[in-house]
Amino acid sequence: MLLARSKLQRGRQRAKVNRRNAPSSFALRRNTPLHLFADWEAIKRRIRNAHEIALFFDFDGTLVPIAPWPDRVQLPPGKRKQLEMIARKDVLVGIVSGRQLSDLRARVGVKGIWYVGSHGYFFRRSVGPVHTVLSPSQRTEMRKISRQLSRELKAIPGVLLEFKQATIAIHYRHVSGPDYRKIVVAICRLLRDNPEMPLLPGKKVWELFPNSRVNKLTAIQHILNLEEGDQKRDTLVFYFGDDSIDERVFSQMEGISVVVGKHRRSAATFFLKSPAEVGRFLRQFCAALK
Repeated sequence: MLLARSKLQRGRQRAKVNRRNAPSSFALRRNTPLHLFADWEAIKRRIRNAHEIALFFDFDGTLVPIAPWPDRVQLPPGKRKQLEMIARKDVLVGIVSGRQLSDLRARVGVKGIWYVGSHGYFFRRSVGPVHTVLSPSQRTEMRKISRQLSRELKAIPGVLLEFKQATIAIHYRHVSGPDYRKIVVAICRLLRDNPEMPLLPGKKVWELFPNSRVNKLTAIQHILNLEEGDQKRDTLVFYFGDDSIDERVFSQMEGISVVVGKHRRSAATFFLKSPAEVGRFLRQFCAALK
């Protein structure tokens, strides 16, 4: 496994990936986050004193546990009810995910909130038009690459290839060691042919992106601008995430950042141990609003 990882790294170096545009290439101010509830009284005061509040959550690994297969996930009814209750209290709520927008909305099913799919390329309210920053040429290019990967990887047992219009995810959680190395070879070949294409590692997944600066943080900023209009409001922003791509948001956002999962160094200020603790936050947040 380590040999395969080093081979992928060498492949990226030979491809001369433009790291300035890669989603994972930014300076991180990593620290050891404090448990959110250890500082809850101070956070509660900030909630009660805020003029406006915005809550943004990643989905997989944050609101719900990571599942063996992406299609085996649904937001629990209790969390759905809590998010709907919060949205009715004039709090801006958004779910920001790597999933396709339509898939995310179907699995969350909360009214009155914003949905962001494909890591920031598509977004919409629960009702209303879909906004996208994906160009027609990028869509065509990613479809072409998805077809190429599908041909090269279709014979590998356990691999799951997701084409999400703007991004392509290669899931290898159920792939054996020798077959994993075949995936590495295919990706190295792809990166040599497309040296400007960013590649981001996640939890048993690699994700390919168009060569652009779009990400979860730009989507959050765009939503805040749409909501605020010409009025510059003093908004207290929360963001909860669990994966490497969420570190960009943690590192560059202004507000309260929370990494979910095993306690580790992160650009986030706070951490929660699990999606279950995120549920506890939702309950205590509702109580703090009263």
